[in-house]
Amino acid sequence: MAGYLFAHFTGERQQDEEQIYFSFSTDGLFWKDLNGGKPVLRSQTGEKGARDPFLVRDKKHEKYYLIATDLCIYAGKGWKAAQENGSRNLLVWESSDLVHWSNVRSCEVAPENAGCVWAPEAVFDEEKDAFLVFWASKVWLKGENAGKHRIYASYTKDFREFTEPFVFLERPQDVIDSTIFFDDSTNGRGESSEHAGAYYRFSKDETTSRLILEKSDTLTGSYTQIASEFLEQLQGVEGPECYRLPDGKWCLIVDRFREGKGYLPIFCEDLEHGRFRIVPEEAFDFGKNKKRHGGVLELNDEESERVWRAMGDKNPVLDGLYADPDLVKFGDTFYLYPTTDGFTDWTGTEFFVFSSEDGCHFKKEARVLDLASDEVPWAVGGAWAPCAAKKGNRYYFYFCGKRADGKSCIGAAWANSPVGPFHAQPEPMVTFEMVNERGFRISQAIDPSVYQEGEESYLVFGNGEPFLVKLSEDMLHVEPETMVHLEGAYDFRESMIITKRDTLYHFTWSCDDTRSENYHVNYGTAKALTGPIQFQYSILEKSGESLGTGHHSILKVNSTAVSGNAGNTDNADGTNDAYYIAYHRFATPLKKYPEGKGFHREVCIAELKFGEDGKIKPVVVEDK
Repeated sequence: MAGYLFAHFTGERQQDEEQIYFSFSTDGLFWKDLNGGKPVLRSQTGEKGARDPFLVRDKKHEKYYLIATDLCIYAGKGWKAAQENGSRNLLVWESSDLVHWSNVRSCEVAPENAGCVWAPEAVFDEEKDAFLVFWASKVWLKGENAGKHRIYASYTKDFREFTEPFVFLERPQDVIDSTIFFDDSTNGRGESSEHAGAYYRFSKDETTSRLILEKSDTLTGSYTQIASEFLEQLQGVEGPECYRLPDGKWCLIVDRFREGKGYLPIFCEDLEHGRFRIVPEEAFDFGKNKKRHGGVLELNDEESERVWRAMGDKNPVLDGLYADPDLVKFGDTFYLYPTTDGFTDWTGTEFFVFSSEDGCHFKKEARVLDLASDEVPWAVGGAWAPCAAKKGNRYYFYFCGKRADGKSCIGAAWANSPVGPFHAQPEPMVTFEMVNERGFRISQAIDPSVYQEGEESYLVFGNGEPFLVKLSEDMLHVEPETMVHLEGAYDFRESMIITKRDTLYHFTWSCDDTRSENYHVNYGTAKALTGPIQFQYSILEKSGESLGTGHHSILKVNSTAVSGNAGNTDNADGTNDAYYIAYHRFATPLKKYPEGKGFHREVCIAELKFGEDGKIKPVVVEDK
């Protein structure tokens, strides 16, 4: 789970917008706000605002620094005062893990006659064995009638002590917002080259609000401007940042301050020749919060996992496209058995299992089965809707698969461990024909779930109509003569789950089509396992961008067992058992998958509550 951490602010029209916010992305184009969209760091020193943050990695000392502009426009002094009589300090936070940060400190870096210190950034200079820190300051020099913005620089080893500032970049016109990165390919396209590499520098012409691109063989050497018709036409932008995408190509992002639209990503087709291409609107999403002038840090797997665990949304709980989750707990460990999603018309063939110690952060353990291999002799594909159960010392896995004739059936497999290896039965356990022979009608034999009470185990399944059948002693077969139709499941489509609490049976099932944004979960109760079911209401429905919420499982655990997803587990009737519902929704952000949302889904977990009347309360769904 390598990714990107984006530090930024969000504006200056409301209190707290000029503080430090974090966002995370796995691909550099689709971003999710961290910390619930709230500031991660706040400045209570100097101007009591923080803008233009930039993240720096100190490999030598295994530290990270965040530097920022000491400025708060919301305070009301205005831009003239900010330029001519603003802070001469930059703000510094430091961290050893990107999660826990020091208190902010204010470091004086600008010349005495400077009016501001804006948009600081830093690059490590190998020759100096120190960081080159550079920023924009408006300074009045001798003989000048008016001050001018120049880029000044200083060296530091610890972001505490800084050398005397010097002019790093000056132009006839005002210049601000400079960023530098090293491209070791030198062709500027992320491709191999025989050369050693080059530094590229973007900076903003403050008088025209356009960007200028330059190139140098050394960090502090002479930079040569690269002509770019694209950049000449790109107006009203600032805050340029550049980072590598997973495919090795460079991505330039710019803050569209004039239009108030936040950041725009631009593909660097050829840096050496100034060729760029704007990323289409449907191919990126910067999240709910508007992103203003910030910095992007590329993360490795460990860093990404640590940041996401600490500040990311609880949902989705799996990284990637998965659906139809079965959440279970064996011993002290939670397991998720989902459908592997992302295949047109649900044509996936593999099942995987994920484990978690806290019920919130899951890691992929193993591939359970591949229906396209010899592991499942009767199936050729259509790997859907799995579930798992334990009896004695063995673990059982039930799944949907398609035969060569296109008919969906339910298969069974067993293992000595929750993560396998699993051994599938040579023939399906439940077939279309088996149901018909009992005098019932069914659209497909799919969507198994297991209900266990005392020494008995049952399989619940169905499409169009729900059925209950007793499992054999070996858990690998069903007893067809025990099959019953569950009456009263209003608007039933698929995925029936049975939960017993005290003496009441709770039935929940999915309605509508999984391709529909209105896919949802209905709820009913019964006094007997075989019904009839009395329909109550819907308990899981779409909210905001959380669409297509359905095909679920329910897990009962001790109230202290799920630390990551647990809130206040006390139910309205005074009991302390905790219940959790795992379900899928359309993958977010929605615009990342403009087509095929019904097979581009992600897995979520939410707490399930019971009211004073003993009935399940509607689930509180995240409004993405």
